[in-house]
Amino acid sequence: MKEWLKRRVTAAGYEITRGSTLHSFLNSRYIDLVVDAGANIGQFGQAIRLRGYGGRIWSFEPVSKVYAALASAAARDPNWTTSRLALGSATGTAEINVFDNHTLASILPGTRLAESYDGGGVTTRETISVETVDIALRDDPARHIMLKVDVQGYEREVLEGAKETLSRIDAIHIELPVEHLYEGNWSFTEAIAYMEDLGFAPAQFRTVNSLPDDPASAVEFDCLFRRRGA
Repeated sequence: MKEWLKRRVTAAGYEITRGSTLHSFLNSRYIDLVVDAGANIGQFGQAIRLRGYGGRIWSFEPVSKVYAALASAAARDPNWTTSRLALGSATGTAEINVFDNHTLASILPGTRLAESYDGGGVTTRETISVETVDIALRDDPARHIMLKVDVQGYEREVLEGAKETLSRIDAIHIELPVEHLYEGNWSFTEAIAYMEDLGFAPAQFRTVNSLPDDPASAVEFDCLFRRRGA
């Protein structure tokens, strides 16, 4: 039956393939902690729970109003910890730009493209606390970590602050730009080369957003990288 169906689908000009998914990746590793940098209101944590991940999640979100929604989403989950912090390359404070569209909040200034998604541009600026992955996880017992980084152009700084933890990180899930929503952000090719230098190879890609005037073209990709040899 399966072969008959496959032949019929192929004859119609389509192809059946076994796709790689985040769910299949999580099931193939022994991830004991997901570090969720730029958690917003907890969308990623909720998504991996729905995909069957039952291990620990530690979500970081610096914007006060957004953090309140995150903490509420995680409150009934004993394996989900939240911290009102940004992650970066050094401990300290920073000013974050908050848009009406709270998913766009960034330490970096937004471009006109970012404003086109928001409709109104920056509404407030908030002083936030910044920590590094290395300091936050120094005493954490996790040995097989997935680091998810969705920090609106600040991804490289998060990775710079995770150098001591890299030996325990088996996967990095990161948002990378094709078109720039933020000033001073790295390019897609720079990011791929950086990840290669860290010893991580691409595992999966998924389109995030599309150009307002070209819906068939991506603005960003969610990229899942695996540590070589892990």
